[in-house]
Amino acid sequence: MPPEPSSDEPKEPTSGFFASFVRECSDPVVTIDGDGTIVYANPAVGTVLGYDPEDLRGRRLATLIAADATDERKRSLRRRLGDPAGIDEIGSVAFPVARADGRTEVFSVRFHRHAAPNRNSAVSDSNDDSHDADPVYTGVFRDGVEEVQTRDLDTFRNLVEHAGHAIYVTDTDGTIQYVNPAFTEHTGYGAAEAIGETPAILNSGEMPDEYFEALWTTLSSGEVWEEEIVDRKRDGSLYRAFQTIAPVMDNAGEITRFVAIQTDVTDRKAATARLRQYEHIVERLDDPIMLQRRDGTFELLNQAVCEFAGVDRQTLFGSNEFAFMDPEAAAEIDEHRREVLETESVVEYEISPTFPESGREATFSTRRYPYYDAEGDLAGTFAICRDVTDQKEHERALERYERAVNGATDLIAAVDRDGRYLFANPQYREYHGIDEGEVTDLTLADVVPADGYERVESQVEQALRGSTVEYRTRRTHPTRGTRTFDVRYYPLQNPDGAEPAGVVGVLRDVTDSENRARQLRVVDRILQHNLRNAMTVIRGRATYLTSQPRDGDTGGATADGDREDSVAAADAIVSRADDLLETSEKAHHITEILSDAPKTEPIDVGRIARQIVDAVAEEFPEATIDVATPADGTAIASATTWLSRAVAELVRNAVVHHDGDRPAVSVTVRGTADAVEIRVEDDGPRLNEMNRDVLVNGTAIDALYHGSGLGLWLVYWVVQQSGGSATVEDATPRGTVVTLTLPRSDR
Repeated sequence: MPPEPSSDEPKEPTSGFFASFVRECSDPVVTIDGDGTIVYANPAVGTVLGYDPEDLRGRRLATLIAADATDERKRSLRRRLGDPAGIDEIGSVAFPVARADGRTEVFSVRFHRHAAPNRNSAVSDSNDDSHDADPVYTGVFRDGVEEVQTRDLDTFRNLVEHAGHAIYVTDTDGTIQYVNPAFTEHTGYGAAEAIGETPAILNSGEMPDEYFEALWTTLSSGEVWEEEIVDRKRDGSLYRAFQTIAPVMDNAGEITRFVAIQTDVTDRKAATARLRQYEHIVERLDDPIMLQRRDGTFELLNQAVCEFAGVDRQTLFGSNEFAFMDPEAAAEIDEHRREVLETESVVEYEISPTFPESGREATFSTRRYPYYDAEGDLAGTFAICRDVTDQKEHERALERYERAVNGATDLIAAVDRDGRYLFANPQYREYHGIDEGEVTDLTLADVVPADGYERVESQVEQALRGSTVEYRTRRTHPTRGTRTFDVRYYPLQNPDGAEPAGVVGVLRDVTDSENRARQLRVVDRILQHNLRNAMTVIRGRATYLTSQPRDGDTGGATADGDREDSVAAADAIVSRADDLLETSEKAHHITEILSDAPKTEPIDVGRIARQIVDAVAEEFPEATIDVATPADGTAIASATTWLSRAVAELVRNAVVHHDGDRPAVSVTVRGTADAVEIRVEDDGPRLNEMNRDVLVNGTAIDALYHGSGLGLWLVYWVVQQSGGSATVEDATPRGTVVTLTLPRSDR
């Protein structure tokens, strides 16, 4: 703060003094009212401009604007002078004045707003301010050179005030005299806090004493200091700045002050560090990365490109893909590069080039991007090429395994440690009626029937402990009937841990092979019994025939008796031979059934029942055979094409093995919501337990001793392959009721 004035110092001059000063001022002074009309002009107007001050009074100041001034300048001045309110706030105004002699002279005019003391002048010796007058504006016309200097000084100050760099000025002792707004923004110190302090307020302690010693030595010698420095902000955080300090000399060459300019390079240094990190990372990547100009020549590439190409980096600069890979792949890449340039969008593609120089082959998953220069113009493309050679090989191997698993006839599935399904092949899904999209939403408890779940859960838990589990089981399917499976559970290895990730189950349907083995045992047993018995009879009858007299032998009544015995023996041989042929035919049919895949199709059971009854009734006219069936198309079962042979076997068996002269058989077909039933009832002798077991569950192999049992086996296997079941009941008052239940077809 300046000291208070003493009582001996002169008092403030009076207004009369100012009026005298204006009149005697060598610079033109003009006062205008609120309309821009001249209300006063001092004598210097006449001396400098050549106009009589009294003649100018009442004239608009805008009429003095030089005719050769630019239109823009004229419009600006007229606008300001026509409504001068606020003209005192805009500072100096350049005013091209048309002198009285016609010449143009540029003046710098600064207007000051004040109240007019009387109606006739802008200045007065009177101190009377009692009346309230409209404001007037007094302008002092100064030489144009001074205007330029003032304008340059104002411009310089404006630049410093608005500079983005932190600028501060110190005296020769290092005391801060001035800081610009950017200094406050960068350091956090306001002007009031910094002025009067030294730059030590910014000292971070990071710079050594030698730094400051060199700084002062340089400045004291009159030279400029330029160096990077680490300073501390008001909040304690550090920042890096590139600092330039220059001495300011007076006309005598003496240092009067220092000007310091700081450019905050914290972000730039961090960006540079990050750039180096990125460069290091890019160079370390195994994936090729390249930057290409619009013409396709390489501007930047990492070491991975060179390693695949087998060509050094310097050789590759300025070239393109055609220089180091097969031409077909290079041409394809060039097409993708042009697509990026045309669309200015990212393009993804896979490419499998060969590299003649290195002898390598690889597959790359590539993303190619457009890149732009600093002005935002499209400059080229850059590509990131991910080497997916091993991945593609793994995918191909996985695809082979998937084809093997999905194409297998076995039922294959896997569950995790919680029993939730991981995958299931089509055969498994089809057998259990699972849609592909539902697999991973299900657990074993959702799929395995309740009556068998406890055993399955136990076997899975054993496999989770690392053991392989194998066993054979029988499961009943709603449409395929009872099936026999060889089951194998084994741990699903987890590459990331010792514990298995889950369990893989393989279910092999061995129903057909088991049936074939059983069929072989049945046929073998029948052949042993029936063939041995038949051949024994045939041999005995044949021996008898060979012991009879030859032609020429004499005989009488005895001869006639022997002839009858021979006929009986021959009949026995024929009968036994017919039995063997029938047994052979049934064995052949069973072999055909078991040789076919258990494929079902829609069969109209009512229609085939009528056809069979008509055929058997024609074969056995002495029998009464009734049939009751629904209309065609209402009793459609899902069964194998052998169903008609099985039904025919039941009907013929009831007639052939009847113990009366007129067998009575009835065949009834009935459809329900889920199944089709075929009921065959006779009034003959009831089936024994052996034959019942054959029809119902396929047992009693060792008890077979006649060919009719083989026919019942045929019925059993046809029903099994159709996914059905059979029951045997006693009829009233005698006879047997055999019921075949088959799944209804949904087609």
